[in-house]
Amino acid sequence: MTGSERPVPAVRSLAAQSRRQLIYLALVIFISLIALVVTFSFYQVGQASKSYMRSEALVLERALEENPDYTLPRTPSFSAYRTWEGIPPEIRGLFSPNRIQPSEPIEILRRNREGVREYGALVYSNERQTGGIYLIEFEPADKIDALITDLFRQTLIDAGLIAGLFMLGLFVVISWLFSNALKPLNLLVEWSARIKQNPDAGADARFAISELNEIAQHLLSTLAQLRANNEREQQFLRHASHELRTPLAIIQASLDTLAVRTTTDDPGYPALERARRASANMLLLSEALLWLARQSSRPATRSLVNPAVLCEGLMADMRYLIEHKAIEIELQSQAEAIEIEGDLFRILLANLIRNAFQHAADGTITLSVTTTSVTIVNPVDRDSAPADACFGLGLQLVERIADKLGWQFSFVQQGAQARAVLCWGDQSLRPS
Repeated sequence: MTGSERPVPAVRSLAAQSRRQLIYLALVIFISLIALVVTFSFYQVGQASKSYMRSEALVLERALEENPDYTLPRTPSFSAYRTWEGIPPEIRGLFSPNRIQPSEPIEILRRNREGVREYGALVYSNERQTGGIYLIEFEPADKIDALITDLFRQTLIDAGLIAGLFMLGLFVVISWLFSNALKPLNLLVEWSARIKQNPDAGADARFAISELNEIAQHLLSTLAQLRANNEREQQFLRHASHELRTPLAIIQASLDTLAVRTTTDDPGYPALERARRASANMLLLSEALLWLARQSSRPATRSLVNPAVLCEGLMADMRYLIEHKAIEIELQSQAEAIEIEGDLFRILLANLIRNAFQHAADGTITLSVTTTSVTIVNPVDRDSAPADACFGLGLQLVERIADKLGWQFSFVQQGAQARAVLCWGDQSLRPS
């Protein structure tokens, strides 16, 4: 693949692409919901711990308001002080006075005298006009970490359940919406399949969605134009073939008369024979064009033909095309007599051999003949002609006739070699 070529994306149906995008959307929403629930849960835990300290401080202030001589608690884990200076220096040094705001707890992490990690919190409260108090609380860090771990695990479980239920409902809703959105397109596809088999069946397209009706009308209009163009081409082909038959018949009759009057040792006899064969081929070609233009399914006439013998005769007739080229011909025959559409088969082989002789470069033309196929390989000059120069009217005619007969034809030019293969299968085999 060259730098200018782009890779062809994989082809998927609209429903498959929609399902894939829906799965991606669901994953994004699921992860976002879990992150949102976990973040909100931890935020709420932080706010709850701060509210707890504020309520404890407020309880102590009420007690002081009722009894100014109330003794404030003084324990290693929970203590309260009336003034900043009343706080022991070793505890006071853990907190910065500049950061203290009323009713806003401050949190720290420390190691106590026994070397145990502890979380500490300080809050200043002055809600009851008691002069304010400083409430300080310490909890072992291992205990708090264990609580946070359990909380995190339970939060993830709850968040997963909530997000899963939400996503299940969302998936059902979106799937229903996609199904209803794609249903009109499926109807359009079914309708297009019906008019493909029977173009007149879908002439009166009626859908519940106006846009689909517009698409259907455009498709019908395009189909009608194609049918009209095809009919004009077939009519022209029939008329042209009929017009060609009369002069070709006159030419053939005149050549036959000359052949009767010309002896085989006459110098012009070989040229006369080539002209007769060319005229006969043109008559057969005219018949083939008429056969292609007819809509009738009546099969062409079949006859007993030996493909190898027919190829030898055609190569002898067209050898003049390679007289001035350094070309050798190699015929590999493993053919038996077969019952086949003889006239059309002759036209196909003649076009294939003529194409190979006309466009062959110096080298060897190989013709492989079996009872089911013919393969022609010829060298080409890739520097003097583009890759599709060998695919002219003759090979297009071969492709059209083979397609209508149900045969297989392929033509490939790769590098300095062109290969044409015509297969008619084994339904025509007949013992010789």
